Parts: sequence; C-alpha cells; structure tokens
Amino acid sequence: MNTKILTGLLLLAFILVLAGCQAQSCPVLPENSGEVYDNVTEEEPVDTSGALTLSEMDGYELYENANYGFAMTYPSDWIAQESDSNELGIVVGFLAPGEDFDDPLDYVTAQIEKLPSDQTVSLDYYTLVVLDNLKRSYPDFQSLGEGDIQLSDQPAHVLAYTVTVDQVPYQVLLAYTILDDKAYILTYNALEDSYSQYEDDAKEMINSFEFL
Repeated sequence: MNTKILTGLLLLAFILVLAGCQAQSCPVLPENSGEVYDNVTEEEPVDTSGALTLSEMDGYELYENANYGFAMTYPSDWIAQESDSNELGIVVGFLAPGEDFDDPLDYVTAQIEKLPSDQTVSLDYYTLVVLDNLKRSYPDFQSLGEGDIQLSDQPAHVLAYTVTVDQVPYQVLLAYTILDDKAYILTYNALEDSYSQYEDDAKEMINSFEFL
C-alpha cells in the first residue's frame, strides 16, 4: 500500500477506531482503577513484504497473509491494498468500489495490535479500554450497539458507533478478537451517508476472517 493510501487509512480507520489506544502500545486499565497508563514498549513496525496471496473466486477474491496467519475474502469489485511497514499495525486495507486511492472514505481494514506481554488482556477488558478511549477522544461518540460474535471460531466482540471528524459524520463497525498476545481488529469505516451502501459487503468480509 503506498504512502498516500496508508495515510488515508490511518487518519480515518485507526484514529477513529482506537484513538488514544495506539497499535503496538495499547494502554490497559489496571484493576480497580479508572485511569489508563501507557508504559508499553512499542514493537517493530509491521512488515508485510512477501505475505500477499490472492486467489480469484466466483465474485470474490481471497486475501491470505502467511506472515500473520489469517485470510479474508472480499468482493471482486473492491481493491485490496497491503500496507507498507507501519507502526500502527495495519496489515491490509480493502477499498470500496470507486474510492479515491489518495483519500479513501469507505473501506475495511485488518489490523494486528501487540498487547502487553506481562499481562493477560481479556476481551471484556480490551472492550473497556476501547470504549473509554473513544468516549474521551470524541465528545459526540454515540454507540449504536455492541455484542459478542465469533471470528474464526474464536470469541470476538463487535461495536457499532458514530463519530464526527472535521465536521464530517462517520459510521464505524469494529470487530476484534484476541489470540495469545495479539488483538486482531477488523474495521468498516464509512461516511454516515454511504454506510448502508457497503454494509453487507463489509459484514461478509469481517465474517470471512479466518486464522490459517
């Protein structure tokens, strides 16, 4: 993924999804405390070189990442762009039809976040941190719902919410699971007005996530 595309994804996907909970250094709430601390050491940037495998199917294509051990399917009219090495953990972005490579607005991202190795971070605990950071970062944050799901037969959680960035309203669907010391995060980000247009595609992509 080139720098301009990655920049667009970072500004909209990661800032919206985990504002204040940066990939590779996600703060974890101490027990019996409402405060967040951020003393986790940053990991090396994600390097996805040589990891991309694409196989065309009937109306869909398969994205496989051997380095990070997961696969997803996506509609053939979407565009998969693997990220360059980056400190935010974004591995790949899928752009909706007609999206501007230099300024994508409607897309799905797959992201991996390294969690503190000296702590056990549960799914509930991780959700608490994400919601706390979103509420503190966006005064107009509005939850549309949340619930438990499964991703690749692993317990997972999903959040749906709206926020406004630079006076532009966005709707976001965030799904994530934790395996070992990593969080696997799938995000559908869209302008609020166009969210429903690609919602079904995005949900199918998220549901297709599978560990290899």
